[in-house]
Amino acid sequence: MLDYELYVVFIEETLISVGLSLIAVFLVVLLVTGSVHVTLLVLLAVCLVDVFLVGAIHYWDLTFNTVIVVNIVIAIGLAVDYSAHIAATYLFIVPPKGFSDSEKRVYKAKKALAVMGSSVFHGGFSTFLAIIALADSQSYVFVVFFRMWFIIIVFGMANGFILLPVILSYVGPLSDEAQESSDEKPASKANKDEEIEFESTGKPTERPLKA
Repeated sequence: MLDYELYVVFIEETLISVGLSLIAVFLVVLLVTGSVHVTLLVLLAVCLVDVFLVGAIHYWDLTFNTVIVVNIVIAIGLAVDYSAHIAATYLFIVPPKGFSDSEKRVYKAKKALAVMGSSVFHGGFSTFLAIIALADSQSYVFVVFFRMWFIIIVFGMANGFILLPVILSYVGPLSDEAQESSDEKPASKANKDEEIEFESTGKPTERPLKA
């Protein structure tokens, strides 16, 4: 009777758990990156991992049960690790001056992969080594865990290394405001010093011409 009652609310509880997990991912990534644009792209990569996971469940002849649902929810927390680090690094890369907007995006995406790619790969590969011992297990729970985590690692890293950088190279945000404001600070300070000197002497300050 208890098993029957479980399957009555099965889909509803699954959707609630996945939805709350995605909300938590959105808030945490937004807090870390400070960019709604990048946060939505990371959330897209995470959602696609769950979509691929549901497809793999069908082709591996698995059925929805509590073990599968637990792995679907866990997948959200694992997949965000492969995309969030690269996306956050993208924001901190400063492109060279003179590049067009498209060239800046491509440069920032390539540099983010070069800087953070090895660390993300090592994290995914070490996770794979941790679960490979379950590959030859005869227990249903262990077999499901191995298959689910294998799909999470493969598609999570694929989204982080291929899909997300490609999207960022086309529609990634460019924040040049901080750099422009830092360039304007020396000029504004010089103007302020000039105003103070004018008020004290009553004469305009003659500044030497630069060669």
